[in-house]
Amino acid sequence: MSAPTRTSPVRNTRRQRKRRRAKPSRARWIWLAVFLLVLLLIIVAAGLAGTIFALSRNLPNLESAERMRLAQNSVIYDRNGRQIAVLHGAMNRQVVASSRIPQVMKDATVAIEDKRFYEHHGVDFLGIARAAIADVRAGEVVQGGSTLTAQFVKNAYVGGEQTVTRKLREAVLAWQLEDKWSKDKILSEYLNTVYYGSGAYGVQTASMVYLHKPVWRVTLPEAALLAGLPRFPSDYDPTVDPMQARQRRNLVLDEMAAQGYITPARAARAKKASLGVFDDPPKTERDPAAYFVDYVTRQLIDKYGARQVYEGGLRIYTSIDMHMQESAIASINSTLNLPDDPAAAIVAVDPQTGYIRAMVGGSNWKKQKFNLAWQSRRQPGSAAKPFALVTAVEEGADPTQTFYVSRPLHIPMPGAPGGVWNVATYDHTYNGRMSLLQATLASDNTVFAQLCLDIGPKKVVKTAHNMGITSPLDPVPSIVLGTEVVNPLEMADAYATLASGGIHHDPVAVEKVVFPSGRVDRTKTKGERVISPGTAYVISKILEENCVAGTAAGMSAYYPGIAAGKTGTTDNYVDAWFCGYNPRLAAAVWMGYPKNFARPMTSVHGQTVAGATFCVPMWGKFMKGALGGVAVPEFAKPKVMPVWKPWKGKYSRNGPSPHPSKTKPANGQGGGGGPTPTPTVTFTATPKPSPTKTTPKPSPTATTPKPVADGAATLEPAGLWALLRRELGVYQAP
Repeated sequence: MSAPTRTSPVRNTRRQRKRRRAKPSRARWIWLAVFLLVLLLIIVAAGLAGTIFALSRNLPNLESAERMRLAQNSVIYDRNGRQIAVLHGAMNRQVVASSRIPQVMKDATVAIEDKRFYEHHGVDFLGIARAAIADVRAGEVVQGGSTLTAQFVKNAYVGGEQTVTRKLREAVLAWQLEDKWSKDKILSEYLNTVYYGSGAYGVQTASMVYLHKPVWRVTLPEAALLAGLPRFPSDYDPTVDPMQARQRRNLVLDEMAAQGYITPARAARAKKASLGVFDDPPKTERDPAAYFVDYVTRQLIDKYGARQVYEGGLRIYTSIDMHMQESAIASINSTLNLPDDPAAAIVAVDPQTGYIRAMVGGSNWKKQKFNLAWQSRRQPGSAAKPFALVTAVEEGADPTQTFYVSRPLHIPMPGAPGGVWNVATYDHTYNGRMSLLQATLASDNTVFAQLCLDIGPKKVVKTAHNMGITSPLDPVPSIVLGTEVVNPLEMADAYATLASGGIHHDPVAVEKVVFPSGRVDRTKTKGERVISPGTAYVISKILEENCVAGTAAGMSAYYPGIAAGKTGTTDNYVDAWFCGYNPRLAAAVWMGYPKNFARPMTSVHGQTVAGATFCVPMWGKFMKGALGGVAVPEFAKPKVMPVWKPWKGKYSRNGPSPHPSKTKPANGQGGGGGPTPTPTVTFTATPKPSPTKTTPKPSPTATTPKPVADGAATLEPAGLWALLRRELGVYQAP
């Protein structure tokens, strides 16, 4: 075996020299990279410094410069330029000294808004990084990196413009402010300027508005409640959403415990405390249009934001007519004036534009913030019957020649109580074979129930929605009897569609908003035809006759002008309505107990309340006051009238029946609704002579003629048949 070959000493020496030459070469590249990196950092730092210097050259002196005007009052006017409310901004703020703000209020604010407030120098770089990471993880903005110092600088000096330049100026000023002011001074200034909702600026005003006590008397749970408001004042408003406000308050308490301001046991006790807030508005200038002002303010906040509305110096020109508003209030007060009287609501709409001319949502804004005119949902009773009548006329049914039999109905229907839908008239009086015209004037439940089954509940729902009802409606047969809930604003808007000749306009409360810069935002109203002109005219003439010889026959005692409309009374006299109109104005009147959905109105001023007994007088008095001296034209007959078609409804009785029979059921009662009935439908009746019924008396100031009870059966007086036949015209399909 040969010995191993040895490397030549000469070769080893050459390799060593190459390695020594290579090492300095790599080292030079490393040093060059380090040099370039340092140079880049110097350039970036110099650029940043230059930018900060450029931005800060014209910054105000924080101690001597006059602060920005933080707020300007926004003013609300009626359609004629009359001031009706002032939405306070800076004027609704009381500045208090730091010594008057309790430490618990300061601690709660720092805990929820800026937990590193006592550690950073106006700009919290760690907080910015943490917020950025949280936002990336969530895929949306969930945290903010702005400090309390920066927020105060934004409110007092910089403004809310969303630009990078503004944010940089804000950061520079916040840094400078930390050099000049103590942490306590910065925190106190912030608490005196921040917005807490409901027009309250500053912690002292907020405490008075929500708690009715000065800030120096607030308790721990109250301080936590107030501290949680500035982030989203509208969302956390305890008078609007108490549950969400409580959750926010408890979150503040948890943060205070986690950061060592209070013990966990103290936080747990504080969470059990009630909110202790008052519903009183921060201002009293809103009367007598308080409910309308609240309705407008909510819409404006949704569009422009709370800060712009309350401190943006807006001039808000609304649709309300204060003359009509005062007439609406007077009509209610002159009718319902005893302590235990039910409540009432009135909404009036201009049929040609959709402008809301009057809105009374209650009798006392201070005691009840709930707006009965648009927030309530109540059954309309027979006031819903025109939706079915419109649907039938649109399909070619001649109201004077389409007949049904008025009789008690017991219709097998899955989902109804006992599996049977029982339908009776208001006073259990029946008139046998009746036309739709007769049934409308009598408000006959049984005839309209059969009509609804013939045309289908889904079509009635579609008509109601097209005309202006926005509440969800279940397509059940009982919808024709008004079992689905709606509000007065919707009903006024729907009847306004008839008044306009079949053109629907969405309700409008704000005509224009003028900004301090001079910019004007105008609300455009656009109508949409949803009913043919001929149908609208036919229905209007029938409902006009209803105010002469139907359930609203006493109308002329209160309003002698043109009036068309329909009464409504729900089971057990729980709700009463009158919805009416003429070519100038449409209005809906509702009456009931707002806090008790089942309390009957069987003894009000010694009477049982129905749509005719109290709502008709209120509507008539309102219209007389609102339109007194204003010429109101007749309903204009269109050039094209409906083309009547043979009506072949399954339940109609278009055969001859010269002698209508009056019957009364053994045990029939008006009932609720259910799903679409099965094909097999039976009718049962126990023929009995009907005893004489007395109709509910008009209200104390009513004069003849007496109204027919809502839902009671009657035949139109002699000559009316021929009159309406001539007026409506008869057109047979070829």
